[in-house]
Amino acid sequence: MIDVKLFDDFLNEDIEDIPSLVGDQLIVPKGRVIIYGAPGQFKSYAGLQLCYGMALGTEWLGYEIHQPAKVLYLQAEIVPRQMQERGGKMNNLYGSTNNLLYGYTRDFALDTPVSWDALTKAVKENDVEYVFLDPMSQLLPGSEIDDVIMRNFLRGMDILSTITDAGVVIVHHARKSVFHGDGTTYAGAEDLRGWSGLSAWADCIVRLRRLHNLPGTIELTWEKVRYTSDQPSKWLRFDDTCGILTVSEGNPQSVVARLLDNGPMNIKEVDAVLQKEAGMTPRRCISYRQELEKSRVVEQYKDPVNKKFQMLRLVK
Repeated sequence: MIDVKLFDDFLNEDIEDIPSLVGDQLIVPKGRVIIYGAPGQFKSYAGLQLCYGMALGTEWLGYEIHQPAKVLYLQAEIVPRQMQERGGKMNNLYGSTNNLLYGYTRDFALDTPVSWDALTKAVKENDVEYVFLDPMSQLLPGSEIDDVIMRNFLRGMDILSTITDAGVVIVHHARKSVFHGDGTTYAGAEDLRGWSGLSAWADCIVRLRRLHNLPGTIELTWEKVRYTSDQPSKWLRFDDTCGILTVSEGNPQSVVARLLDNGPMNIKEVDAVLQKEAGMTPRRCISYRQELEKSRVVEQYKDPVNKKFQMLRLVK
């Protein structure tokens, strides 16, 4: 049955604001999240760190988490002994929590009503608020480019979310890399491997990518956010001692904040520092400043003394 009403009546309804779970409505309750990247980009580490952040209600890579949530981490690729070593380091750092559950699903696929019922039962019985599938490809009953298989799989995810009130985080792969001169490849969410409709299904898409002109640095990019404005990228580094990703000192937003903390600067001077300290190309400096302007971190204006110069300042 379709509930039909006057549009004016709909506009006058009292509808609650969409709450925020991570950051400023980056990830919301019952959301659909994709974390992806090529092999060796630390996407599974990022996913498990997000599990800990949600379970403890603390933070994730510098983004505030507003309230704890019970999470289920289903790992289908990393064998249990290796997972113990990886998780043990994080547990030593973050501490134990009853809000984080784990399941090994290497021989499990969401290919029948029985398997979907089993996952739904596990989520409901444990009061899970977010379920993590790492990686999605191991749980698919067929090819990632098959339209029917992918439509059914995502419909199953939506039904699961409706029945259980749980959100979903999918860890996924990027297409094979073809690098351009500035180190970029396949701009935007089209870099997601497989069926093109996957990016449309998600509420937010997070991409991890090594910066080849800045060794040891991984760029975190919000390629899609449904409920808030575009977000600037973060530069990350992997701390092997603790087994976690951390925000790099060369994170461009931190660089810009430090530069402008004592007052406005000429845009050309800001770009020069970004090229030196954050390893950015001149074109990437321009696009990054535009990201910061869209998210109201900085604003651009003409120098009141010399109108030829464009200045940059922090937004108060």
